Amino acid sequence: MEIQQTYCFMKRRNLAAKSILLGCLSGLIAVMFRLGLEKAEEIRALLLSLLRNSYALAPSLIFAICMAIILICLKRWAPEASGSGIPHLKGVLREGFEFRAVPVILVKFFGGIIGIGSGLALGREGPTVQMGAAVGSICSDFFKSNTHERNLLLCAGAGAGLASAFNAPLAGLLFILEELQQKLDRFSLVVAFAATISANIVCRLLLGQSPIYKLKLLAYPDLKLILWSLLFGVILGFLGLAFNRLLIKSLRVFGPVRMALGVLLGVLFGFTGFYYPDLLGSGHRLTEHVFAGRFPLKILFVFLIARFLLTLLSYNTGAPGGIFAPILLLGAISGGIFYNLVNLVQPGDFDLVVFLVLGMCGLFSAIVRSPLTGTVLIIEMTNEFMLLLPLMIVAIMAYAVPEFFHNKPVYDELLDVELEKRRAIDLS
Repeated sequence: MEIQQTYCFMKRRNLAAKSILLGCLSGLIAVMFRLGLEKAEEIRALLLSLLRNSYALAPSLIFAICMAIILICLKRWAPEASGSGIPHLKGVLREGFEFRAVPVILVKFFGGIIGIGSGLALGREGPTVQMGAAVGSICSDFFKSNTHERNLLLCAGAGAGLASAFNAPLAGLLFILEELQQKLDRFSLVVAFAATISANIVCRLLLGQSPIYKLKLLAYPDLKLILWSLLFGVILGFLGLAFNRLLIKSLRVFGPVRMALGVLLGVLFGFTGFYYPDLLGSGHRLTEHVFAGRFPLKILFVFLIARFLLTLLSYNTGAPGGIFAPILLLGAISGGIFYNLVNLVQPGDFDLVVFLVLGMCGLFSAIVRSPLTGTVLIIEMTNEFMLLLPLMIVAIMAYAVPEFFHNKPVYDELLDVELEKRRAIDLS
Protein backbone atom coordinates (compact mmCIF):
# COMPACT_ATOMS: atom_id res chain seq x y z
CA MET A 1 0.00 0.00 0.00
CA GLU A 2 2.79 2.39 0.93
CA ILE A 3 4.69 1.52 -2.27
CA GLN A 4 1.59 2.27 -4.35
CA GLN A 5 1.07 5.64 -2.63
CA THR A 6 4.72 6.54 -3.23
CA TYR A 7 4.36 5.60 -6.91
CA CYS A 8 1.23 7.74 -7.28
CA PHE A 9 2.96 10.68 -5.59
CA MET A 10 5.98 10.41 -7.92
CA LYS A 11 3.70 10.14 -10.95
CA ARG A 12 1.74 13.25 -9.95
CA ARG A 13 4.96 15.17 -9.37
CA ASN A 14 6.27 14.08 -12.76
CA LEU A 15 3.03 15.10 -14.47
CA ALA A 16 3.02 18.45 -12.68
CA ALA A 17 6.52 19.23 -13.99
CA LYS A 18 5.46 18.37 -17.55
CA SER A 19 2.30 20.45 -17.15
CA ILE A 20 4.25 23.52 -16.02
CA LEU A 21 6.38 23.35 -19.17
CA LEU A 22 3.25 22.77 -21.26
CA GLY A 23 1.45 25.70 -19.62
CA CYS A 24 4.35 28.08 -20.27
CA LEU A 25 4.51 27.11 -23.95
CA SER A 26 0.72 27.31 -24.38
CA GLY A 27 0.64 30.68 -22.63
CA LEU A 28 3.39 32.02 -24.88
CA ILE A 29 1.55 30.97 -28.05
CA ALA A 30 -1.71 32.44 -26.71
CA VAL A 31 -0.02 35.78 -25.96
CA MET A 32 1.56 35.89 -29.44
CA PHE A 33 -1.81 35.07 -31.00
CA ARG A 34 -3.58 37.78 -29.00
CA LEU A 35 -0.98 40.40 -29.95
CA GLY A 36 -1.17 39.29 -33.57
CA LEU A 37 -4.96 39.68 -33.58
CA GLU A 38 -4.75 43.15 -32.05
CA LYS A 39 -2.24 44.22 -34.70
CA ALA A 40 -4.38 42.69 -37.49
CA GLU A 41 -7.45 44.61 -36.31
CA GLU A 42 -5.40 47.82 -36.21
CA ILE A 43 -4.28 47.18 -39.79
CA ARG A 44 -7.91 46.58 -40.84
CA ALA A 45 -8.99 49.89 -39.30
CA LEU A 46 -6.07 51.72 -40.95
CA LEU A 47 -6.84 50.13 -44.32
CA LEU A 48 -10.50 51.13 -44.14
CA SER A 49 -9.65 54.72 -43.20
CA LEU A 50 -7.02 55.14 -45.93
CA LEU A 51 -9.11 53.66 -48.75
CA ARG A 52 -12.51 55.08 -47.76
CA ASN A 53 -12.80 57.75 -50.46
CA SER A 54 -10.55 56.96 -53.41
CA TYR A 55 -10.54 53.17 -53.53
CA ALA A 56 -13.74 52.13 -51.78
CA LEU A 57 -13.83 48.66 -53.40
CA ALA A 58 -10.25 47.80 -52.47
CA PRO A 59 -10.95 46.61 -48.86
CA SER A 60 -13.68 44.25 -50.08
CA LEU A 61 -11.31 42.79 -52.67
CA ILE A 62 -8.48 42.43 -50.14
CA PHE A 63 -10.70 40.80 -47.49
CA ALA A 64 -12.25 38.45 -50.07
CA ILE A 65 -8.78 37.35 -51.25
CA CYS A 66 -7.68 36.84 -47.63
CA MET A 67 -10.72 34.65 -46.94
CA ALA A 68 -10.09 32.59 -50.08
CA ILE A 69 -6.43 32.03 -49.13
CA ILE A 70 -7.34 30.98 -45.58
CA LEU A 71 -9.96 28.46 -46.71
CA ILE A 72 -7.70 26.99 -49.41
CA CYS A 73 -4.85 26.53 -46.92
CA LEU A 74 -7.25 25.10 -44.37
CA LYS A 75 -8.64 22.52 -46.80
CA ARG A 76 -5.20 21.55 -48.08
CA TRP A 77 -3.11 21.35 -44.92
CA ALA A 78 -5.29 21.11 -41.80
CA PRO A 79 -9.08 20.71 -42.21
CA GLU A 80 -9.30 19.83 -38.51
CA ALA A 81 -8.20 23.40 -37.68
CA SER A 82 -11.51 24.83 -38.90
CA GLY A 83 -13.88 26.64 -36.56
CA SER A 84 -13.12 26.82 -32.88
CA GLY A 85 -11.29 23.50 -32.75
CA ILE A 86 -12.92 22.48 -29.47
CA PRO A 87 -15.26 19.92 -31.13
CA HIS A 88 -12.20 18.39 -32.84
CA LEU A 89 -10.42 18.21 -29.48
CA LYS A 90 -13.43 16.45 -27.95
CA GLY A 91 -13.35 14.07 -30.93
CA VAL A 92 -9.68 13.32 -30.22
CA LEU A 93 -10.47 12.57 -26.58
CA ARG A 94 -13.72 10.63 -27.12
CA GLU A 95 -13.60 9.20 -30.64
CA GLY A 96 -9.88 8.76 -31.27
CA PHE A 97 -9.56 11.43 -33.98
CA GLU A 98 -6.05 11.97 -35.31
CA PHE A 99 -4.32 15.10 -33.99
CA ARG A 100 -1.70 16.55 -36.37
CA ALA A 101 -0.35 19.10 -33.94
CA VAL A 102 2.11 21.12 -36.05
CA PRO A 103 -0.23 21.77 -39.05
CA VAL A 104 -3.02 22.68 -36.62
CA ILE A 105 -0.85 25.25 -34.81
CA LEU A 106 0.40 26.86 -38.02
CA VAL A 107 -2.98 27.03 -39.80
CA LYS A 108 -4.84 28.03 -36.65
CA PHE A 109 -2.36 30.75 -35.73
CA PHE A 110 -1.97 32.48 -39.08
CA GLY A 111 -5.46 31.64 -40.37
CA GLY A 112 -7.06 33.01 -37.20
CA ILE A 113 -5.09 36.25 -37.34
CA ILE A 114 -5.85 36.84 -41.02
CA GLY A 115 -9.51 35.75 -40.81
CA ILE A 116 -10.50 37.65 -37.69
CA GLY A 117 -8.31 40.52 -38.84
CA SER A 118 -10.31 40.60 -42.08
CA GLY A 119 -13.53 40.93 -40.11
CA LEU A 120 -14.83 37.48 -39.15
CA ALA A 121 -17.08 37.81 -36.09
CA LEU A 122 -15.16 35.16 -34.16
CA GLY A 123 -12.94 35.09 -31.08
CA ARG A 124 -9.42 34.09 -30.07
CA GLU A 125 -10.29 31.59 -27.34
CA GLY A 126 -11.21 28.60 -29.57
CA PRO A 127 -7.91 28.79 -31.47
CA THR A 128 -5.89 29.19 -28.26
CA VAL A 129 -7.66 26.17 -26.76
CA GLN A 130 -6.89 23.97 -29.78
CA MET A 131 -3.34 25.29 -30.12
CA GLY A 132 -2.78 24.66 -26.42
CA ALA A 133 -4.00 21.10 -26.87
CA ALA A 134 -1.67 20.76 -29.88
CA VAL A 135 1.23 21.80 -27.65
CA GLY A 136 0.07 19.13 -25.22
CA SER A 137 0.15 16.58 -28.04
CA ILE A 138 3.71 17.60 -28.97
CA CYS A 139 4.79 17.35 -25.33
CA SER A 140 3.20 13.92 -24.94
CA ASP A 141 5.09 12.68 -28.01
CA PHE A 142 8.33 14.15 -26.70
CA PHE A 143 7.89 12.50 -23.30
CA LYS A 144 6.60 9.25 -24.89
CA SER A 145 3.46 9.37 -22.77
CA ASN A 146 0.88 6.60 -22.62
CA THR A 147 -2.70 7.19 -23.79
CA HIS A 148 -4.03 8.27 -20.38
CA GLU A 149 -1.20 10.72 -19.76
CA ARG A 150 -1.46 12.04 -23.32
CA ASN A 151 -5.15 12.84 -22.82
CA LEU A 152 -4.34 14.60 -19.56
CA LEU A 153 -1.72 16.74 -21.31
CA LEU A 154 -4.11 17.53 -24.18
CA CYS A 155 -6.72 18.75 -21.72
CA ALA A 156 -4.13 20.66 -19.71
CA GLY A 157 -2.91 22.46 -22.82
CA ALA A 158 -6.48 23.33 -23.79
CA GLY A 159 -7.23 24.76 -20.34
CA ALA A 160 -3.97 26.70 -20.40
CA GLY A 161 -5.02 28.20 -23.72
CA LEU A 162 -8.35 29.35 -22.32
CA ALA A 163 -6.72 30.71 -19.16
CA SER A 164 -4.33 32.76 -21.31
CA ALA A 165 -7.01 34.00 -23.71
CA PHE A 166 -9.12 35.54 -20.93
CA ASN A 167 -6.55 35.99 -18.15
CA ALA A 168 -8.72 33.56 -16.17
CA PRO A 169 -6.77 30.64 -14.63
CA LEU A 170 -9.60 29.22 -12.53
CA ALA A 171 -11.97 29.23 -15.51
CA GLY A 172 -9.33 27.37 -17.52
CA LEU A 173 -9.10 24.75 -14.79
CA LEU A 174 -12.88 24.36 -14.60
CA PHE A 175 -13.12 24.14 -18.39
CA ILE A 176 -10.85 21.09 -18.27
CA LEU A 177 -12.87 19.40 -15.53
CA GLU A 178 -16.41 20.43 -16.58
CA GLU A 179 -16.23 20.46 -20.40
CA LEU A 180 -13.38 18.19 -21.51
CA GLN A 181 -12.80 15.48 -18.91
CA GLN A 182 -16.11 15.71 -17.05
CA LYS A 183 -14.56 14.06 -14.02
CA LEU A 184 -12.44 14.97 -11.02
CA ASP A 185 -9.45 12.98 -9.75
CA ARG A 186 -6.09 13.84 -8.26
CA PHE A 187 -4.13 13.45 -11.48
CA SER A 188 -6.53 15.64 -13.46
CA LEU A 189 -6.54 18.29 -10.74
CA VAL A 190 -2.74 18.44 -10.42
CA VAL A 191 -2.20 18.63 -14.18
CA ALA A 192 -4.95 21.24 -14.66
CA PHE A 193 -3.70 23.44 -11.83
CA ALA A 194 -0.07 23.32 -12.94
CA ALA A 195 -0.83 24.09 -16.59
CA THR A 196 -3.35 26.90 -16.11
CA ILE A 197 -1.35 28.65 -13.39
CA SER A 198 1.91 28.58 -15.36
CA ALA A 199 0.13 29.73 -18.55
CA ASN A 200 -1.50 32.60 -16.70
CA ILE A 201 1.78 33.68 -15.12
CA VAL A 202 3.27 33.94 -18.63
CA CYS A 203 0.21 35.91 -19.76
CA ARG A 204 0.40 38.33 -16.83
CA LEU A 205 4.16 38.85 -17.19
CA LEU A 206 3.77 39.81 -20.86
CA LEU A 207 0.36 41.51 -20.93
CA GLY A 208 -0.22 42.77 -17.38
CA GLN A 209 -2.48 41.68 -14.53
CA SER A 210 -5.62 43.71 -15.25
CA PRO A 211 -8.87 41.83 -15.92
CA ILE A 212 -10.17 41.86 -19.49
CA TYR A 213 -12.91 44.36 -18.57
CA LYS A 214 -12.25 47.04 -15.95
CA LEU A 215 -15.59 47.64 -14.27
CA LYS A 216 -16.68 49.12 -10.96
CA LEU A 217 -20.00 48.60 -9.21
CA LEU A 218 -20.93 51.58 -7.07
CA ALA A 219 -22.96 49.55 -4.58
CA TYR A 220 -24.15 46.02 -3.93
CA PRO A 221 -27.39 45.42 -5.92
CA ASP A 222 -30.76 45.32 -4.20
CA LEU A 223 -32.29 41.88 -3.49
CA LYS A 224 -34.97 42.68 -6.07
CA LEU A 225 -32.27 41.80 -8.59
CA ILE A 226 -32.89 38.12 -7.76
CA LEU A 227 -36.36 38.21 -9.36
CA TRP A 228 -35.04 40.01 -12.43
CA SER A 229 -32.19 37.48 -12.62
CA LEU A 230 -34.70 34.61 -12.77
CA LEU A 231 -36.55 36.23 -15.66
CA PHE A 232 -33.38 37.27 -17.47
CA GLY A 233 -31.96 33.76 -17.17
CA VAL A 234 -35.03 32.29 -18.88
CA ILE A 235 -34.82 34.84 -21.71
CA LEU A 236 -31.13 34.09 -22.21
CA GLY A 237 -31.92 30.39 -22.19
CA PHE A 238 -34.25 30.80 -25.15
CA LEU A 239 -31.73 33.02 -26.95
CA GLY A 240 -29.04 30.37 -26.42
CA LEU A 241 -31.40 27.65 -27.63
CA ALA A 242 -32.07 29.66 -30.81
CA PHE A 243 -28.33 30.20 -31.36
CA ASN A 244 -27.51 26.50 -31.02
CA ARG A 245 -30.29 25.32 -33.31
CA LEU A 246 -29.64 27.93 -35.99
CA LEU A 247 -25.89 27.28 -35.91
CA ILE A 248 -26.30 23.54 -36.47
CA LYS A 249 -28.95 23.98 -39.18
CA SER A 250 -26.89 26.61 -40.97
CA LEU A 251 -23.80 24.38 -40.94
CA ARG A 252 -25.72 21.75 -42.87
CA VAL A 253 -27.00 24.36 -45.34
CA PHE A 254 -23.72 26.22 -45.96
CA GLY A 255 -21.36 23.24 -45.60
CA PRO A 256 -21.07 22.62 -49.37
CA VAL A 257 -20.48 26.32 -50.21
CA ARG A 258 -17.97 27.41 -47.58
CA MET A 259 -15.58 28.94 -50.07
CA ALA A 260 -18.26 31.04 -51.75
CA LEU A 261 -19.63 32.14 -48.37
CA GLY A 262 -16.17 33.16 -47.17
CA VAL A 263 -15.48 35.25 -50.27
CA LEU A 264 -18.91 36.91 -50.09
CA LEU A 265 -18.36 37.72 -46.42
CA GLY A 266 -15.00 39.25 -47.29
CA VAL A 267 -16.76 41.56 -49.75
CA LEU A 268 -19.38 42.38 -47.11
CA PHE A 269 -16.69 43.19 -44.53
CA GLY A 270 -15.23 45.82 -46.85
CA PHE A 271 -18.50 47.75 -47.05
CA THR A 272 -19.55 47.14 -43.44
CA GLY A 273 -16.19 48.43 -42.21
CA PHE A 274 -16.82 51.86 -43.71
CA TYR A 275 -20.05 52.41 -41.78
CA TYR A 276 -20.05 50.06 -38.75
CA PRO A 277 -16.41 48.98 -38.19
CA ASP A 278 -17.06 47.85 -34.61
CA LEU A 279 -19.36 45.08 -35.88
CA LEU A 280 -16.36 43.33 -37.42
CA GLY A 281 -13.73 41.13 -35.84
CA SER A 282 -13.66 39.79 -32.30
CA GLY A 283 -15.93 42.59 -31.05
CA HIS A 284 -13.84 43.58 -28.02
CA ARG A 285 -14.09 47.27 -28.88
CA LEU A 286 -17.86 47.03 -29.35
CA THR A 287 -18.14 45.27 -25.99
CA GLU A 288 -16.31 48.16 -24.34
CA HIS A 289 -18.71 50.64 -25.97
CA VAL A 290 -21.67 48.63 -24.69
CA PHE A 291 -20.21 48.65 -21.16
CA ALA A 292 -19.78 52.41 -21.43
CA GLY A 293 -23.54 52.72 -22.16
CA ARG A 294 -23.05 54.56 -25.44
CA PHE A 295 -25.96 53.01 -27.36
CA PRO A 296 -29.72 53.56 -27.07
CA LEU A 297 -32.17 50.66 -27.01
CA LYS A 298 -32.91 50.65 -30.77
CA ILE A 299 -29.23 50.49 -31.71
CA LEU A 300 -28.66 47.66 -29.23
CA PHE A 301 -31.40 45.63 -30.93
CA VAL A 302 -29.77 46.28 -34.33
CA PHE A 303 -26.35 45.24 -33.02
CA LEU A 304 -27.78 42.11 -31.40
CA ILE A 305 -29.34 40.92 -34.66
CA ALA A 306 -26.34 41.95 -36.78
CA ARG A 307 -23.73 40.26 -34.58
CA PHE A 308 -25.94 37.20 -34.12
CA LEU A 309 -26.13 36.69 -37.90
CA LEU A 310 -22.50 37.66 -38.53
CA THR A 311 -21.31 35.14 -35.94
CA LEU A 312 -23.36 32.33 -37.49
CA LEU A 313 -22.17 33.16 -41.01
CA SER A 314 -18.55 33.61 -39.92
CA TYR A 315 -18.49 30.22 -38.22
CA ASN A 316 -20.08 28.63 -41.29
CA THR A 317 -17.07 29.57 -43.42
CA GLY A 318 -15.01 27.06 -41.43
CA ALA A 319 -12.22 29.62 -40.94
CA PRO A 320 -10.27 29.38 -37.64
CA GLY A 321 -12.03 31.25 -34.85
CA GLY A 322 -13.97 30.63 -31.65
CA ILE A 323 -17.45 31.49 -30.44
CA PHE A 324 -16.68 32.25 -26.78
CA ALA A 325 -15.99 35.95 -27.36
CA PRO A 326 -18.96 36.42 -29.75
CA ILE A 327 -21.22 34.73 -27.18
CA LEU A 328 -20.00 37.09 -24.47
CA LEU A 329 -20.60 40.10 -26.72
CA LEU A 330 -24.13 38.92 -27.57
CA GLY A 331 -24.75 38.39 -23.86
CA ALA A 332 -23.53 41.90 -23.03
CA ILE A 333 -25.76 43.44 -25.71
CA SER A 334 -28.70 41.39 -24.39
CA GLY A 335 -27.90 42.71 -20.92
CA GLY A 336 -27.97 46.29 -22.21
CA ILE A 337 -31.39 45.69 -23.78
CA PHE A 338 -32.76 44.07 -20.62
CA TYR A 339 -31.38 46.89 -18.46
CA ASN A 340 -33.25 49.45 -20.56
CA LEU A 341 -36.49 47.50 -20.15
CA VAL A 342 -36.00 47.04 -16.38
CA ASN A 343 -35.23 50.74 -16.09
CA LEU A 344 -38.71 51.51 -17.41
CA VAL A 345 -40.22 49.60 -14.48
CA GLN A 346 -37.69 50.48 -11.77
CA PRO A 347 -35.84 53.58 -12.97
CA GLY A 348 -32.46 54.14 -11.37
CA ASP A 349 -32.54 51.07 -9.12
CA PHE A 350 -29.79 49.12 -10.89
CA ASP A 351 -26.46 49.77 -12.53
CA LEU A 352 -26.08 48.99 -16.25
CA VAL A 353 -22.95 46.94 -15.49
CA VAL A 354 -25.01 44.45 -13.49
CA PHE A 355 -27.10 43.27 -16.43
CA LEU A 356 -24.21 43.35 -18.89
CA VAL A 357 -22.26 40.95 -16.68
CA LEU A 358 -25.30 38.76 -16.08
CA GLY A 359 -26.00 38.64 -19.80
CA MET A 360 -22.50 37.40 -20.61
CA CYS A 361 -22.67 34.66 -18.01
CA GLY A 362 -26.21 33.53 -18.83
CA LEU A 363 -25.77 33.25 -22.59
CA PHE A 364 -22.49 31.37 -22.15
CA SER A 365 -24.23 28.92 -19.85
CA ALA A 366 -27.16 28.47 -22.24
CA ILE A 367 -24.99 27.79 -25.29
CA VAL A 368 -21.91 26.00 -23.94
CA ARG A 369 -23.82 24.38 -21.04
CA SER A 370 -20.99 24.82 -18.54
CA PRO A 371 -22.56 27.06 -15.88
CA LEU A 372 -19.74 26.77 -13.34
CA THR A 373 -17.05 27.62 -15.90
CA GLY A 374 -19.19 30.50 -17.21
CA THR A 375 -19.77 31.97 -13.75
CA VAL A 376 -16.13 31.85 -12.75
CA LEU A 377 -14.98 33.07 -16.18
CA ILE A 378 -17.13 36.20 -15.99
CA ILE A 379 -16.04 36.94 -12.42
CA GLU A 380 -12.37 36.65 -13.43
CA MET A 381 -12.90 38.78 -16.54
CA THR A 382 -14.74 41.57 -14.72
CA ASN A 383 -13.54 41.25 -11.10
CA GLU A 384 -17.15 41.72 -9.94
CA PHE A 385 -17.26 39.20 -7.07
CA MET A 386 -20.27 40.95 -5.53
CA LEU A 387 -22.43 39.57 -8.35
CA LEU A 388 -21.72 35.92 -7.55
CA LEU A 389 -25.24 35.06 -6.36
CA PRO A 390 -27.17 36.64 -9.27
CA LEU A 391 -24.60 35.19 -11.69
CA MET A 392 -25.28 31.72 -10.35
CA ILE A 393 -29.03 32.24 -10.63
CA VAL A 394 -28.84 33.50 -14.22
CA ALA A 395 -26.44 30.70 -15.18
CA ILE A 396 -28.62 27.89 -13.90
CA MET A 397 -31.86 29.34 -15.29
CA ALA A 398 -30.27 29.87 -18.70
CA TYR A 399 -28.86 26.34 -18.50
CA ALA A 400 -32.26 24.86 -17.68
CA VAL A 401 -34.17 26.14 -20.74
CA PRO A 402 -32.18 24.33 -23.47
CA GLU A 403 -31.94 21.27 -21.25
CA PHE A 404 -35.75 21.23 -20.96
CA PHE A 405 -35.95 21.11 -24.77
CA HIS A 406 -33.34 18.32 -24.91
CA ASN A 407 -30.87 20.52 -26.78
CA LYS A 408 -27.26 19.35 -26.60
CA PRO A 409 -24.39 21.66 -25.62
CA VAL A 410 -23.03 23.45 -28.67
CA TYR A 411 -19.67 21.66 -28.79
CA ASP A 412 -21.36 18.24 -28.54
CA GLU A 413 -23.66 19.24 -31.40
CA LEU A 414 -20.68 20.42 -33.45
CA LEU A 415 -18.92 17.13 -32.76
CA ASP A 416 -22.01 15.26 -34.02
CA VAL A 417 -21.88 17.30 -37.25
CA GLU A 418 -18.21 16.36 -37.66
CA LEU A 419 -18.98 12.69 -37.07
CA GLU A 420 -21.74 12.83 -39.71
CA LYS A 421 -19.27 14.22 -42.23
CA ARG A 422 -16.75 11.48 -41.50
CA ARG A 423 -19.37 8.76 -41.83
CA ALA A 424 -20.51 10.22 -45.15
CA ILE A 425 -16.91 10.22 -46.43
CA ASP A 426 -16.39 6.62 -45.26
CA LEU A 427 -19.58 5.47 -47.00
CA SER A 428 -18.64 7.18 -50.25
